[in-house]
Amino acid sequence: MALPKHSIAECLPLDVLPLILEHLDRRDLRTSAQISKAFHHAATPLLYRTLDVRVSVFGKMQVRNGSGDRPVVIHPSATILKRPEYAKYVRHVRENDCRKALKLCVNLEGFTWSDDSVEGTDESGFVAYLEVLRTLPLRELVIRTFYGLSDTVWARLQTFSGLTKVSIWCMEGKPRILQGWSETLGASLTHLELGRCSGVPASILISVLSHLPLLRALRLKGAPSAAILEILTFLPHLEILDTEYFGAAALARYDDVPAANLRELTVRTSSVHIQGFQQLWPWIRRLTPRTSLESFTLNAFSTQGEALVPRPFILDMAQTHRDTLKHFTADSTQMTLKDIECLCNVFPNLQTLSCTTMWSPDTTVYEETVQKANNLRELRLNFNNWNPAHMRRANLLDNSVQTTVRNMMLREGSVLRVVGMGSTIYEGQWVYRKAEDGTDGIEFEITPNILRDYWD
Repeated sequence: MALPKHSIAECLPLDVLPLILEHLDRRDLRTSAQISKAFHHAATPLLYRTLDVRVSVFGKMQVRNGSGDRPVVIHPSATILKRPEYAKYVRHVRENDCRKALKLCVNLEGFTWSDDSVEGTDESGFVAYLEVLRTLPLRELVIRTFYGLSDTVWARLQTFSGLTKVSIWCMEGKPRILQGWSETLGASLTHLELGRCSGVPASILISVLSHLPLLRALRLKGAPSAAILEILTFLPHLEILDTEYFGAAALARYDDVPAANLRELTVRTSSVHIQGFQQLWPWIRRLTPRTSLESFTLNAFSTQGEALVPRPFILDMAQTHRDTLKHFTADSTQMTLKDIECLCNVFPNLQTLSCTTMWSPDTTVYEETVQKANNLRELRLNFNNWNPAHMRRANLLDNSVQTTVRNMMLREGSVLRVVGMGSTIYEGQWVYRKAEDGTDGIEFEITPNILRDYWD
């Protein structure tokens, strides 16, 4: 008797399918849900995990008109109202026109409210959403508005407790820094983003954040730099910090060592003169006094020329974070090739490096720069010496550049597979190739991809 035929997909264990499908985008998830009952059962929860307005230009979602196809705006919340059994899968809502569907999402974890109106707006809609959210097991709340939050809305927000993430970004109105709310959230909040701290006295900001000892991730915009060191003494569990530096005044007289052991640090700064960066480097070092840092990102701009990353700063960082630092990004800061080589040498576990340097026609110098970076997987070099667009493309697609990239990737001990040279990204991988005699073999293939060039 012949055995029934089954596809490979039908033989997969059901508990494995969601782990595979979660890597697909929405279009592929929608296709997967139509393959079989098993795939439908696995893909549907992933399809409706997040409700957000999106645009589709594929398949049946295209609308024909005289000028061709045009995209269609899709509201998944409309499907929830038609198929309420799907509401139990919703975990995050990022759509502002779905209050009826929101009431059905009994397992909701996160909600995002966005209002980019530049004029005063009626907040009754947002208040109505807050009333619904009070009945749901909300854990994350993101608010992005242009006009700000009124005292009425803020009073309603202060009644929420048990949140693990709060993100508030307001362009206008009163700065909202959790004053009067941090005491309620202290027992649960682990992630906080405050997008407008400008004008808030350091003492008030420190007092508010001192009630949040469980914070693990903190992003502050406009916060007084002099207060950051003291804030870190109250946050022993903080691992991720994204903040700004505002000049020499940031070096406060506060001498206590931060209690936080930061794994990821992002610093944003600008200066009207290059000398303004002199105190930046010791300030950064004071934020990370112990071995812990794995990722460092610096966004520094100066109106008087490129800001340089000084060699002593690199060596000083290596004394503390030599064995932990894996990711270094300084795209807007100038580094010499010798400094990049030094960086690769003193941080042996470096995996990704992105910075700005000078273009050299002798491309072999780049091979020498990363010769000892045996754990480097991704290298992106931006060049600040400008040439006409057609010359840049010609230079970066030249055979000598591709030869250099190949040599860097295939060097003994190298794990480098992504190299960015200006606006061109080279990706390398081993692929199977069938020879002319019909035998299979493998070869290393490098594919260049030209990103959009904004100088054109």
